[in-house]
Amino acid sequence: GAKITTVPETKILIVPASGLVLFSNIETGNYKVNVVINNNEEFVYYQEVVILEKETKKIIFEIPEIPILTEQDIDVALLLSDSYERLQRIFDADSYLAYWGDTGTDVLQTKRGVNYSLDEIDSYFITPQSNIINQVWTEHYQQIRQVNIGIDYLSDSNKVVANNIEREVSEAEYRFLRGLLYFNLLKIYGNPLLNVTSEIDLNNPPNYPQNSMTTYSQIEEDLLFAIQNLPSSGSNERANQMSARGLLAKVYIKMAGFPLNEASKYVKALEQLNLIKGEFELEEDFNSIFNITNEGSNSEVIFRVAFNGDENSSSSFNQYWGPLGVSNYDALVLVPGLADSFNDLSISFESPVDFPIVLNDQRFYNSIATFTVTGNVVVNNSNTDSWRPFKWYNGDFENADFNSSAFDYPFLRYADILLMLAEVENEVNGPNSLAYDAINQVRRRAFGNAEKDVPSNLSQEQFFEQVFLERKLELCFEGHRRDDLIRRGQLQIILDEYNAANDFQKDYQPHEYIWPIPQQELDLNPNAIQNPGY
Repeated sequence: GAKITTVPETKILIVPASGLVLFSNIETGNYKVNVVINNNEEFVYYQEVVILEKETKKIIFEIPEIPILTEQDIDVALLLSDSYERLQRIFDADSYLAYWGDTGTDVLQTKRGVNYSLDEIDSYFITPQSNIINQVWTEHYQQIRQVNIGIDYLSDSNKVVANNIEREVSEAEYRFLRGLLYFNLLKIYGNPLLNVTSEIDLNNPPNYPQNSMTTYSQIEEDLLFAIQNLPSSGSNERANQMSARGLLAKVYIKMAGFPLNEASKYVKALEQLNLIKGEFELEEDFNSIFNITNEGSNSEVIFRVAFNGDENSSSSFNQYWGPLGVSNYDALVLVPGLADSFNDLSISFESPVDFPIVLNDQRFYNSIATFTVTGNVVVNNSNTDSWRPFKWYNGDFENADFNSSAFDYPFLRYADILLMLAEVENEVNGPNSLAYDAINQVRRRAFGNAEKDVPSNLSQEQFFEQVFLERKLELCFEGHRRDDLIRRGQLQIILDEYNAANDFQKDYQPHEYIWPIPQQELDLNPNAIQNPGY
């Protein structure tokens, strides 16, 4: 029953019960032999063959059994749960956090020769052919396709859903996830292709919009829909109004900075942040934010990507970075001078360091591993070259688990909201009392009192510099630093300072604030356009 044709066309033959067809007395030349199953152009098999004069050739096609495809009802809840779980593939330390968030900034640098992809990114030696460029792109679009399937299904009133499923609430969760994924792509690639449907035209190359403003508009539409239809509160493993507002505020702040520089978006961000203000509170102890036993009831984390630590759900924190004796690879280390930043840069740490180290900023002890773990013994390390990035650990310090693979990733937490609020108030209204109150809440948790509040007589620029430093100290190793540096136009400045102080040079070019569109995408899609400079 299969239809057999050739290109160039000679004749059309239908396969009989014997499974054999014969093309006789045809011209010599190069042919492509096509096999079409059940008149369905989606099931096409072909081979290429050269026919010479007075020659007979036998071609064998091994055709697998073709299943009869029927449209099935989708378990919307199961698909949605899986969509949340798949975020683990982006927000573990083996993905977005290591490859994009902090590497190549003034926070993390690579230990040369441990991980080639990380070395490429840290040194800004990336090309459209780089494996990691394609891997990150592919993972995002696989997840977006799954989300689009859920949205399309829910948007069709003829589709069957379980009685306990609220269509608009479920669609709002899907659209929150789509907004999050496309926002990632915008920050990483600058000009991603926008696809908001699960339908595929196999007969034509895709022709998706590739314009950052179009994508930003879609993200805004998705998140506004989410805000309107999600519950006001709920588990921080699932989207709700507050997490959607927080993400939308981040989108507006990004649009207000480089490269769009749409300053009017600061006002929109302020509207969303003011609606979150007071709905959460900072954890009293900085470490409890990252403590496994506190992840479900955390008063500060607004949205988290949950990991349970099994083989398929490992967050990988402390595999690529972490205390010596704990990190499996020790691939990411501190940029020189980061530890000094917690000391207001007033005193530089120089080896050998005397212990105990006494600093006012309690975040230092939870961000810089000044020790080595040998067996279960924690030993102070006086050599600052052996200090490592550090954030996640569980339990009392002397008996802590430094190497759990079940630590959750706090995608959005209240300290981030307060620092955004301080920044935006300063941009819109100058350093007013609301801006001071927001940043000082974060500092008072860090220092334990009000003695280290921000000075009250700062200019707008001085206040911004204080907020910018506070974000670096509060959020280091959580994947925010590169985005902050880019939107404030300071990545080039930071890297020039790094190159002036270090033997290893980062070959940063102005166009490399975003990654190239993967070459594989350009090869498969003639309508895709490469980013300038690549």
